[in-house]
Amino acid sequence: MTYWGYQTAYSFFWLISFTLIPFSRKLRLGILGRQGLEKRLLEARDFWKIKALNSSPYWFHFASAGELEQAIPIAEELKRRDPKAAILFTFFSPSGEKAIRLETERRKKGNRSLPWDAADYLPFDLPWKVERVLDIVRPKALILINRELWPVLILKTHQRSVPIFLFSSFFPPQKIKMLSIWRPYLKYLKQIGTVGDSSTALLLQTDPALKVKSIGDTRIERVLERKSLQPSPPAWGSFLENRSLLIGASLWNQDFEALKPAIQKVVKDFPNWRICLVPHEPEESLIHKIKTWGKEQNISFRRFSQFLQIPDEVSPLIVDQVGLLAELYRYSSLAFVGGSFKARVHNVLEPAAYSNAIVVGPHIQNSFEATEMARLKKGLESVSSSKEALDSILKRVSDVSFLKSEGEAAYKYLLNRCGSAAKYCDLL
Repeated sequence: MTYWGYQTAYSFFWLISFTLIPFSRKLRLGILGRQGLEKRLLEARDFWKIKALNSSPYWFHFASAGELEQAIPIAEELKRRDPKAAILFTFFSPSGEKAIRLETERRKKGNRSLPWDAADYLPFDLPWKVERVLDIVRPKALILINRELWPVLILKTHQRSVPIFLFSSFFPPQKIKMLSIWRPYLKYLKQIGTVGDSSTALLLQTDPALKVKSIGDTRIERVLERKSLQPSPPAWGSFLENRSLLIGASLWNQDFEALKPAIQKVVKDFPNWRICLVPHEPEESLIHKIKTWGKEQNISFRRFSQFLQIPDEVSPLIVDQVGLLAELYRYSSLAFVGGSFKARVHNVLEPAAYSNAIVVGPHIQNSFEATEMARLKKGLESVSSSKEALDSILKRVSDVSFLKSEGEAAYKYLLNRCGSAAKYCDLL
């Protein structure tokens, strides 16, 4: 797409978005959150002076919560190498703002410093808005995370001779059409670092002159770090230790439907196993559906909130709260990761970090690690039907040595891919 064609289309959608504010909470938060951005950035610059930080910051931009996890290890490595470096984080989505807030709270509780010195929304990709932000920020470098390629931001930054990098980037095959749209702007990137060879090959197929290296996914380091910093085991954890634990993680309705035969079989024939189902969102409709189906199958599911009040060592559980998966993975040895029977598999790195054998559905192309682990047979198996899910899960619950070897393979896969944050910093 030409620059002017993009500008015309973007400006049109930008104007239309204001008429949709009453109907979309996310859109409303995104637009209102950008109000006062320039004033806040000016205040951030004054704060950097007070802290005696460098006046030109490293500007990291990411889309949302998942990409924040990729940006943090690089920023932390930069701070280790140069404590005087100023670091600005910007995000596109309101989910990014929420993730920044939650990470700030976690670090405050743990008495840990933040790896960024300011965090705010990305300006709308309009020339006058981008120019004003660049006038204020005057970045030393612009580091885009994954696929955050904004044509106006890239062009205006390049015109100021500021080096632009794209790090921890992943381009699945279905993004080939988008790459043709982004192609005119990729040439302005000083260096692209991808999570693996498949993305590198796809980029070079688009333009052989691009400077691309396969480096790795910094999210792996982030997951392992969070595991090492996990607080002491919760009091309720002891009630999960006497049985093997199968977790259905981040489940949507389609995932639950695919898991039904496996749940029935495990509850009936493997009394040494306990099941814990974790909906992607603890919506009452799915929780009610699981409990109703459970009654029909003579399976007495308990809500996790009830379990916390009166713990037991037997009942199958439905987690009706958010933020508990990492805590639960420390007790499980087998995880089915959801989203994979719907459209996009969710996080497979966390269960791998806790040496879980992993089963997923067919839709895993959005995750480089899930795709590669399945291809290399590194502790993860992708299945395409409810019958295959049943067979895969039964193979693991009935064979302890195989289950253990699969969990170890998943964990070793992560360990063998650490160190990418330092490699990205070397490029800076």
